[in-house]
Amino acid sequence: MEHFTVTGMSCAACQARVEKAVSAVPGVASCAVSLLTNSMSVEGAASNADIIKAVEKAGYGAKV
Repeated sequence: MEHFTVTGMSCAACQARVEKAVSAVPGVASCAVSLLTNSMSVEGAASNADIIKAVEKAGYGAKV
């Protein structure tokens, strides 16, 4: 499991958008985003770069 810090989220819709974007990345088994802690946990074989790219494409920032 990899943990990321997600920036730019301000509401539950943002949280859902990030979860949906990351869940669509090939190799991601599960994704859990927390709006309260601005964090995300991802399980699977996807690369960190692909996960971060998906978050950025959705309009937010992410780092390991």
